[in-house]
Amino acid sequence: MNKRDAIIKLAIILGIIVVVNIISKRVFTRVDLTKNKSYTLSPISKDIVSGLDDKLLVKAYFSNNLPPPYNNLRRQVQDLLDDFRSYSKGNMNYELLNPPSEASDTEASEFEKEAQKYNIQPVQIQVMDNDKLEVKKAYLGLVFLYGGKQEVIPVVQTAENLEYQITSIIKKMVTSEKRKIGFVTGEGEVDLNKLGQIQSALSDQFDVSSIDLKTTATFDPLMSALIIMAPKSAFSESAKFKIDQFIMNGGNAAFLIDKITPSMQQQQQILLGNVVMINLDDMTSNYGFRINNDLIKDLQCSPVQIQSQIGFPISVNYPFFPLITNIARDNPAFQNIKSVVLTFASSIDTSSALSKNISVTPLFVTSDKSAEVKDFFFLNLEQFQSMSKKSADTIFNKKGYTVGAILKGKFKSYYEGKEMPSDTAQGWQQYSGNRLNECVKEGKVIAIGDGEFANEENKPPRENLTFFVNMVDYLMDDVGLAQIRTKSVAEAPIEETSDETKKFMKYFNLIFPPALVLIIGLYKWNQRKQKKKNLQMK
Repeated sequence: MNKRDAIIKLAIILGIIVVVNIISKRVFTRVDLTKNKSYTLSPISKDIVSGLDDKLLVKAYFSNNLPPPYNNLRRQVQDLLDDFRSYSKGNMNYELLNPPSEASDTEASEFEKEAQKYNIQPVQIQVMDNDKLEVKKAYLGLVFLYGGKQEVIPVVQTAENLEYQITSIIKKMVTSEKRKIGFVTGEGEVDLNKLGQIQSALSDQFDVSSIDLKTTATFDPLMSALIIMAPKSAFSESAKFKIDQFIMNGGNAAFLIDKITPSMQQQQQILLGNVVMINLDDMTSNYGFRINNDLIKDLQCSPVQIQSQIGFPISVNYPFFPLITNIARDNPAFQNIKSVVLTFASSIDTSSALSKNISVTPLFVTSDKSAEVKDFFFLNLEQFQSMSKKSADTIFNKKGYTVGAILKGKFKSYYEGKEMPSDTAQGWQQYSGNRLNECVKEGKVIAIGDGEFANEENKPPRENLTFFVNMVDYLMDDVGLAQIRTKSVAEAPIEETSDETKKFMKYFNLIFPPALVLIIGLYKWNQRKQKKKNLQMK
């Protein structure tokens, strides 16, 4: 090859590199090999950003040269914004802004003023510089501007769940009127004002409020879901009628019911369970389910903290707090929920659903080492502490119980053919909405035999709260956001393997590599020997 040909080939190669770089700037593509597609926009994100009918501008206030663990954050944010922009059909753009590194006081002040105008404040981060630990200011905020509206993420601490934050903000900005969620109150239910995290998460997309059935004559047409969460007293027929008609008029409902609640007998220091009479069984049976007057205990359970004999707190497994891992993951709203901890959960009978043409999907199922308790509910932890393995295998010998279910279909009114119930209680508002005997469309009802699993006063696991919010999204027919709320950037942990597999892999790793080296060595030695023999014969 002469010098001229070499120069031509080099020029062609450089030209190809330049063209590829130009195309890559204009055409976005990526191959995502992660199991859960962590670095690929979800369909809901693509749909929302591609549906923009006005220009969306994102101002990213991000400092350069950030120390770990923030050093890759700027790049991750930029990649994610590139993804959104590529699917926006030209309606979304972003500006990556960083404070000038060597700027006059005036220039720095102008940058700070602009950031503060959008409520972006600098955060303090620790930096190791010249063997000294220093605290420096950094900007890590995003501003969204669309149609005269403004939304802000003041601090992006991690790329984890950032897609959900951005998608929910865009969805909020393009939505003109929020749909509504009602939390029933009046019968001792969990107070909505004490569900701060849940209310905050739901309020981004929906109007969330308490609904007192006593003073509610009709339901707002924008109200799409009704949550009945851990009532403590009996519903009147008039209150039940209002719930029934809400479902008939196209609303979806969640019945989160405690059938057995613990009560401490102070004199004997015994914890017993009492049956709660809430007067809903007849109506819910009409919809295809009944929450039983029992308690389910499970060897796969959550621990509780107790004081040891020497005064230190220790964790002890408590079978009346079943750890549910058998969740309806075929449903996109729950596919990324790893587990939910229930407290004093009751089983659910859905045998009547079939005759009513109602489909049933188990939502929560306990493990194969479960047991049912009826009639007398002795709840003291001590009964499990000294239990032998043989006793445990004998007691916990039943396969999974359904403690949560999803029912779908055209429900019939429990009050069909009956007079509208009236109530003479002071201040009671009679129902004045449309009275129907069948659902106007296919409805959804969720039944869970535990009303307290997401009560924030009890400090439940974070997964419980995430499940609750996703459950409401599902009832509101807003599954897309539920999918990406639990989308994790981190890869799934290594799955547990059997003892036989572990033993095989152990000896395979001990024997196979040296054997392979030995075989290759013998092969090479034989080749040389044969080559030497051939040379001698010549």
